Amino acid sequence: MAKEILKDEILKDEQLDQVAGGSWMESVGDFNNAFQRKLPGFDKIDPNTSEGAIYLLKNWTDGDNVVGQLKNMFAKYGIDMTYNGKPFDPNTYTYKGKQISQDEAWKIIDGK
Repeated sequence: MAKEILKDEILKDEQLDQVAGGSWMESVGDFNNAFQRKLPGFDKIDPNTSEGAIYLLKNWTDGDNVVGQLKNMFAKYGIDMTYNGKPFDPNTYTYKGKQISQDEAWKIIDGK
């Protein structure tokens, strides 16, 4: 049986534009990694569900936004994450003055 789409679950064009890739996809990956590790603040919203995706889109840039939550989470581990916000440009992760990859950032968080 198909799920009925509720009025508040319909996304606006500008929200759909954010799903294109680049920084968005990398940040969703970061959110998912934080969820999988049950890090505080990320342990209750599964970004792989329709409800989680709607939460991300609705809270991406408003108020206490998702990008801000991710930046604060990385900062707790000494990592500066810069969200580039462009469809094909990845985020930038810096640790102790050196640019690192997203994978390296998660290894630091995992204590590896």
